[in-house]
This record gives sequence, structure tokens and C-alpha cells, in this order.
Amino acid sequence: MNQPPDNWIVVFKSASEYEVNIVKAMLADNDIMAEMLSDADHAIDALNINREAALYVHKQDLEAATRIIKETDR
Repeated sequence: MNQPPDNWIVVFKSASEYEVNIVKAMLADNDIMAEMLSDADHAIDALNINREAALYVHKQDLEAATRIIKETDR
């Protein structure tokens, strides 16, 4: 997934792909499909300063995904 389709929307962002993957797994546990997009170049990690990864969900899952993330953030 290089570009999100029109029916996908950002639900979570982080500078840590590890953190994004944890949230992605948490959403999957709740039957919400999510995809991560990152602008980081994995071949040259030293240049990945101030890079951000974003987690996208279907628009119809946005409310449920946001609720799950907020409940876990407590």
C-alpha cells in the first residue's frame, strides 16, 4: 500500500513503526483491518530522523478504531 485508497483515513501516527504495529495488532484483535504507511527509508536508518508512520483504517471503522485506541491509552 503506497498510497491510501480514498475510503481509508489516518487513525494513528507515530515516529515509531514499532508503536504503530502494536496499535495495528490491537485493532486486528478487534476485527478492524488497518494498514501502515511510512516514509522511512529502511535501507538507511541513520537518515530516518523525524520520520513518521501512519496507520490507516476504512472510514466506516474510524469511530470504533479511535475508541479502541483511546481506551488503551488510559
